[in-house]
Amino acid sequence: MNARQKTAKHAETMAALLTRMQAATNTIPHQERINWGHAEQMHDALKYAVYAAFAMGVVNEDEARDLGFPV
Repeated sequence: MNARQKTAKHAETMAALLTRMQAATNTIPHQERINWGHAEQMHDALKYAVYAAFAMGVVNEDEARDLGFPV
């Protein structure tokens, strides 16, 4: 598998996961009880999402820093 094929496969997987993650972001904050484990996991997920966005050219260094995750 060449780099273009790998990139396309990763993009497909990311698109599928992001759809599911978006649904979760709409429901998790409205749950009756939120535990600290969820809060920490959400922070980690956000950090990696910002890093991925930077790697994909979606955000620049200043935007990543403004989001709280300097790259």
